[in-house]
Parts: sequence; C-alpha cells; structure tokens
Amino acid sequence: MDIAGMWRSMRSDPAEVLRPGAHLEDAGQGITITVTQQCQVALPLSDSRADEVTVTVTSQRPGVAAQVSIGANLNSPDGSYQGPTTTVGQGQFTATDSEVQAGFVVLPAAGWPVLGVGAEATWADGSTQSFALTYVELQCDPLVWWRWVIRVLAILTSPFFERSRMERSAT
Repeated sequence: MDIAGMWRSMRSDPAEVLRPGAHLEDAGQGITITVTQQCQVALPLSDSRADEVTVTVTSQRPGVAAQVSIGANLNSPDGSYQGPTTTVGQGQFTATDSEVQAGFVVLPAAGWPVLGVGAEATWADGSTQSFALTYVELQCDPLVWWRWVIRVLAILTSPFFERSRMERSAT
C-alpha cells in the first residue's frame, strides 16, 4: 500500500492540497475509515506525550468476506512532503464481523504533524478492491502548537528584520 499514491489517484481535483481533514473513499459500496487519538505519556520523558492512534475500518458490504490492510504515513502541514507508508494492521471482514481495528503509537517530535491513514479491502467475491484514506493532525505533538506561535512571531518581526537588513546594506 502506498498512501501518497492513493492520494494522487483518488482525489478528483489534481490541484487539491493535502490537509488535515481530507477524506477520500472510492465510489460505491466499499469501506469507511475512522481515526481516533489519545495522548499517552512517552517514557522516559514524562513531560512528552505520544499519540496512541486507533483506526477502525468498517465494511459497507456486511456479510462479504475481505482481506483488509491498513497503512499510515507522516506528512508536512502543506502536503509538500508525504512520507513512506508503514503497514500498521491487517485483518479480515467475515460473514459475522464487518470491522477491523488497528492500534499504534506515533512518537513525539517526529517533525511531521499530519498523519495519513489508508485502508484497502480485497473482497473474497472478486469485486473491485475498496480504498479509503484520511488525514488528521497529530493532537499530542507539542511542536504542533509551537509551529503556530513561531509563524505568528515570524510575521510580526519580519518588518524589523527587513529594516535592519536595509540599514546594513546602506552602510
């Protein structure tokens, strides 16, 4: 599974920018994907928090068996960087079970605050594979909050740096 490739192939507008909250599913009956996060203490740094992520993939074809694969990647806020996909879970839909869950932890200070999660289902009845993809902002990464502060400070202080640079070039 390649989440960046899924993003490119599934979006309807090629100019659409990857962002937290982007959610794509293939047309027709297939699968849906939900992502929840919970902050956990990251040892040995007890003041750090790690995102404990739970992914639930739900079949929209109850009673039809399928093999399900779940992957995740880390991305930049503007979507200019999409990291490699890591498989985080696998499971099966059965005649009696229409959900597959996977859990994993994203370590703090990863530097990429947007988590991409994708799932694919290969149906036992030979139907076309189903895909779902969603992007969420990591909630527990303390650097996510500081990025906004740093951007605001950069905007507020840029006139001073510009004036200083002009004064240096005049001398």
